[in-house]
Amino acid sequence: MFLDKRINILKASLKLFVVQGVHAVTIAQIGKEANVGIGTIYKHFKDKEDIIQKIWIEQKKWESDFIFNNFKNSGTVEERFKILWQNVILYFLQNPLEFQFSYNFAASPILTNEIHDIAMKDFLIFDQIFQEGIDQNLFKPLTANHLRLFTFSTINGWILWAIDEKIDFSQQQIDLFLDMAWDAIKK
Repeated sequence: MFLDKRINILKASLKLFVVQGVHAVTIAQIGKEANVGIGTIYKHFKDKEDIIQKIWIEQKKWESDFIFNNFKNSGTVEERFKILWQNVILYFLQNPLEFQFSYNFAASPILTNEIHDIAMKDFLIFDQIFQEGIDQNLFKPLTANHLRLFTFSTINGWILWAIDEKIDFSQQQIDLFLDMAWDAIKK
């Protein structure tokens, strides 16, 4: 029950922050949306910044669970690149509020380096795969981190564009985009 209330508060806050913006949302609104009292919120969190930081950590856990479910770190760099980035796309398509939250808050000063380190630890495998590609001389001269950030930014932009244009996310469209993302970074 304790964890259920905490997760309900996080999910309600995520929704409200995405729909209304952080500054427009009050703790009372969060309590109403989560069906808990204000005291319960303060029992779990110090303030809205703390809620945002905890949402980031939890959302990245949910995302990681989805992306790495049944992932086997074998095959070529290109095969693993496409599997993992397809999973990123599918996660965000299936979880549009989490996509908007991630997009809106990724560079927020509220998310300290410590919070990012905690939240992003599972995603280091992306950098490891990019480093393998660098070692195999597959990629343009960028660091693994820069290759990941470029690819992630490209995918975020594509998802935003496709949502705005109401483009159908067929497997064929996703495959085409993954080919384009790969082609953009390979030598």
